[in-house]
Amino acid sequence: MAEKSANSPQRKWIEPVVAVLMALTTMCTAWCSYESAAWTRRSNRLMNESNSVERRAALLDVQGSQALIIHASMFMQLLAAQHAGNEQLASFYAERFPPDVKKAYEAWLAQKPFENRAADAHPFVPNLYQVRGAAEATAARTDAARRVVEAREAGNRSGQYLANTVLFATVLFFAGTAGKFEQPRVRLCRSPNAPYACGLTNSPSLYFKTKHIHECQSRTTQ
Repeated sequence: MAEKSANSPQRKWIEPVVAVLMALTTMCTAWCSYESAAWTRRSNRLMNESNSVERRAALLDVQGSQALIIHASMFMQLLAAQHAGNEQLASFYAERFPPDVKKAYEAWLAQKPFENRAADAHPFVPNLYQVRGAAEATAARTDAARRVVEAREAGNRSGQYLANTVLFATVLFFAGTAGKFEQPRVRLCRSPNAPYACGLTNSPSLYFKTKHIHECQSRTTQ
């Protein structure tokens, strides 16, 4: 009787179907594991790049501040020389202004600051003088923020693939143990509803796939 059941036409096609379903689940598990690792690497790489760009922006800010201090010191020395009547020393400083400072200084002089009270207090106001590296630092911070957003998205996607890996592994477990136990309590734990009972999945597709595997395994034991 057992040999007749084992060689029945129904059993001949049930076992290949179960094998194909388990093979597909195994492939999906491996693929999700690979994708999770790949997106984790991408997230880490983007975070490292963001930190590098942030450091570059900070360096540009420091260099710009140092240049501003030097330029402001030269301007103050020029005013002190003019106030002392030493035009030769004042010309010495004025001739050694860098191009951006000289342009700001000439624009400031065009406002006639010694006669016009509405003139800017000094040539280092934003409309006359641009701190060196300020635009590059702003662009670098924008790029760093964009990379952080992409890194978070990659991390979230990695977590989704990892969750799918756990779900597929759960399906493999219940499919592999279906029909192996005889005690009612153990059968309840490995039933098709077990993933839902354990709170491991909310996916209807995974539910019906597990249920189908369970039914196929149950028929083979009859």
